[in-house]
Amino acid sequence: MAGNEPRTIDRMMVKIEHLDRLLGLVGEVIITSNSIATTNRRIQENYDRRLPIDKLSMDMIKIAEESSNRISSDMHSLVMDIRMVEMRGTFQRFRRPVRDMAKEAEKQVELELVGEDTLVDKTISEKLYDPLNHQIRNAMDHGIEDPLERQRAGKSPVATLRLKAYQRENNIFVEIKDDGRGINTDSVVSAAIERGIITQAEADGLSEDEKLKLIFHPGLSTKSTASKISGRGVGMDVVKMNIEELGGEVNIETELGKGTTFTFIIPQVTAVNILDCLTVRAGSNLFAIPILNVVSTVRIASDQVHVAFGQGKSITYLGSIITLFDLNELLDDSPLEERDTLTVVIVESKTGRIALSVSELLTPEKLVYTPLAAMFEVQGISGVTMMSGNKMGLIVDVMELVNRSRGTGRHMDDSSGTSASSVIAGVAGDETTRAGEKTSDGDLASVEAGAEPEEGVGAGGRFSSDGSVTLSSDIGAEISHRDEFLVELEDMVNSAGEKILNLEQVPDDIDLINTIFRDFHSIKGNLMMVGLTELGAFIHEVEAILDRGRSGSLEINSEIIDILLDSTDVIKAAQRDLANGKAPRIDAEQLKNIEKYQKPKEEKKGAVVDIHQRTFHLSSLEQFNLLAHRHSGYNVYQVFLTFEPKYQHPFLVALLILKRISQIGYIFGAVPMVEEIENQDIDNQLKIMFSSNLDVDKLNGYIEDVLVKYYDVTEFEVLKTV
Repeated sequence: MAGNEPRTIDRMMVKIEHLDRLLGLVGEVIITSNSIATTNRRIQENYDRRLPIDKLSMDMIKIAEESSNRISSDMHSLVMDIRMVEMRGTFQRFRRPVRDMAKEAEKQVELELVGEDTLVDKTISEKLYDPLNHQIRNAMDHGIEDPLERQRAGKSPVATLRLKAYQRENNIFVEIKDDGRGINTDSVVSAAIERGIITQAEADGLSEDEKLKLIFHPGLSTKSTASKISGRGVGMDVVKMNIEELGGEVNIETELGKGTTFTFIIPQVTAVNILDCLTVRAGSNLFAIPILNVVSTVRIASDQVHVAFGQGKSITYLGSIITLFDLNELLDDSPLEERDTLTVVIVESKTGRIALSVSELLTPEKLVYTPLAAMFEVQGISGVTMMSGNKMGLIVDVMELVNRSRGTGRHMDDSSGTSASSVIAGVAGDETTRAGEKTSDGDLASVEAGAEPEEGVGAGGRFSSDGSVTLSSDIGAEISHRDEFLVELEDMVNSAGEKILNLEQVPDDIDLINTIFRDFHSIKGNLMMVGLTELGAFIHEVEAILDRGRSGSLEINSEIIDILLDSTDVIKAAQRDLANGKAPRIDAEQLKNIEKYQKPKEEKKGAVVDIHQRTFHLSSLEQFNLLAHRHSGYNVYQVFLTFEPKYQHPFLVALLILKRISQIGYIFGAVPMVEEIENQDIDNQLKIMFSSNLDVDKLNGYIEDVLVKYYDVTEFEVLKTV
């Protein structure tokens, strides 16, 4: 990884049934490939220029073509299915922010999530987060009133914010609805006039819908002061731009005193690099136009083209006048030759409709394309593709091409100096074999760049000038390459976070508290297992608070919920740090909050088992298994361990050690026994009898690499029984 570029993990879960289907299709590809090879050999062996190809060979070619088309179509559909994810993951991410924003603004808000099982392409789900975040923040700040204002208006003091997703035809609909004060269009117009966006005369001629659309103008806000939640006038233009980049649109419905609904309407895209296209030729250039953007193809006589002021051209289609452009000329290449009859493709996007003059219509094709690298980025061209006949072509971005025809769009003043004609020349001359690699649009939030703050040495880590504690564990560089660990940790933390939010609604639900306790215990075990002992110790203290909650000695209140949620934030931040090769940190303030609820340490009263005075007590079944393992070639060992836990109770470390040993062998017995360990009748020593297929050297190496390194084992002895 070059420089300080943040490292991201881009993974998703795949169903086994999808992999089975994919494996089956791969098998069919192999069969079809063999059939084509056989046909080719047959033709080569019997080739005679004077004779036509025999009927059997022609039939074999036809069957191979039909099979290839069916397999490619099935594989395309399967890839689409694999890429589909539920909206639940995106929606659930807003439960915590809505809760925190409501507390910050002293508002009461109930979040409703509807249609969480709606399936969308993974790319769409990722790119929806930012516009949804902007929209929710605006609803919380501008739309929803405080409880007193709602009561005066005859409403419930608890506002409702609803996220709803559903699919209709080939579109995904996502609604953000609040029952707040609604949008006052007169205030919007006044703000627009005040900022010089429109004049009073222009405002007088606006419809209600046009007044509403003014909120998408950059910098427009009806608030005079900024808030921590939504800022001032920043966001709605970004929302519109993000949705339009997905080929979608934003609709608004509002009623004063009743609330507002924003609806995102987004086409359900196929797998990102496969498109059904109409291929065309314009001079010596080949283009592919997505079928979804093609309205019609027509042939018209040149005298049917209308010319305005000797420059602008247009045609009439179904009673409407459509501006006509030469496709090559629109992309800054040489114009097409004058002809008596024009071949025209009419295209449209959310931004409008135009007609394109081309030289020839080719065949529709299913194409795989590669997006253009940033240095070749051209408005109106989205990527390159390999067409039939091994010819390179350019994929047309219809929305940006329409913007280009109107002199608008974010790439018009390209400072890189790259023009469309230079890219076209590269493709037409067969010099460009690959335009560039696709960049990722699904990155996780990056860590802020900048110099590290000054650090001083503190207990348990390094205290920074910002009040945080940089953990002293040096395992971070090693873990930064363990994607599986980070993915599993993320799933565990997200699951725990959802349950904590549920617990806030039912704080006396003991079953739920127990479930969350087990989640934190698993998180702690994972952290300890890979050497993040200090981070695991922090989670252990949180776990201890939950233990008091489930025993009834501590009431689960809003402050406890905050501590639990903050602890999940600590793990998420640590995960980002580890992914980027940095040491994780803990906010010192969070440590202080936990200390308030820590239970005073008590000396455990009870008999501690002396492992030197006790031998193993094996049941009849365990003795039978022991003999069976000895005769089946396994090695039987007795291991004596001494450990000095720094952050956990000895009984917890002992249980974790037993779990690790069970992963390399079969345990027959332990001293103390498991029941005694759970009852904390243990000091700092443990004796285990187990069988394993590891030899003595490998077993010693395992203990050194795992138990000594991660579980504070200070001494050990391995005895192999005969």
